[in-house]
Amino acid sequence: MPRIVVVSASPLLAEGLAAALRDMADCDVRIGRNEDDADAWVLAGDELVVRGAQGASAQLAADASAPRLRAAVAAVLEGLSVRESPWLGDVRDPPEHEPLTPRELEVFELLGKGLSNREIGGVLGISAHTAKYHVAQILAKVGAATRAEAVHEGLRCGLIGL
Repeated sequence: MPRIVVVSASPLLAEGLAAALRDMADCDVRIGRNEDDADAWVLAGDELVVRGAQGASAQLAADASAPRLRAAVAAVLEGLSVRESPWLGDVRDPPEHEPLTPRELEVFELLGKGLSNREIGGVLGISAHTAKYHVAQILAKVGAATRAEAVHEGLRCGLIGL
């Protein structure tokens, strides 16, 4: 089980980073100064730096999201180095979408399975017209022009699964 040590001058920041990393499966996350037997260290300062015991490293913006931090740590544990470009700006994280209603999420899952409006209606006990309305709302909320584009965006953002 890989050991990850979070190091920061701010105990509050260190605890937040450690909490974000504890979602990683099969990792022992600790807050400390310098532990020689760690597999990776997360150093918080003007930016987030991840150092691996094998020499790999990652540099992230100080405001990097928890999923980006977890991905960087996973990459370093695999021996890869990661550098975020300051030129990426807001492109780094998926855009925020207007939240989908629970019914729209149900329709979205079925849309992702390739069902037609009539089939979606049959599964959910609604008319094909109502299913079509929900699909139109989903397309508008995720900024997609087609059903396929909506499914792609839903998969990319984690709104639906395979």
